[in-house]
Amino acid sequence: MQILLAIIIFLEIISYLIIFDVILSWLILFWLNLRPKFLADIIDPIYKNIRKIIPTTFWPLDFTPIVAIILIIFIKWALYIVFPNLLVEVSNLMN
Repeated sequence: MQILLAIIIFLEIISYLIIFDVILSWLILFWLNLRPKFLADIIDPIYKNIRKIIPTTFWPLDFTPIVAIILIIFIKWALYIVFPNLLVEVSNLMN
């Protein structure tokens, strides 16, 4: 159960890093390129694997972060379905 809890926490951290990466990418509009190397090292392999499977770019828009977040939500949902006690453990951890 502890391993599954660690996986859920890891997926939450990755979700927040993806959102942070998207916000930093908006700063390019103001000529500020502030993407730390550690963030690129973590997020780019995820984006690369998603782009291999489906084309996610529509002109200047890149939907890869949205697809990544949806996949993470689906994985967490599947874990909660298969292991219902995991949801109780996560809720206890939040309190």
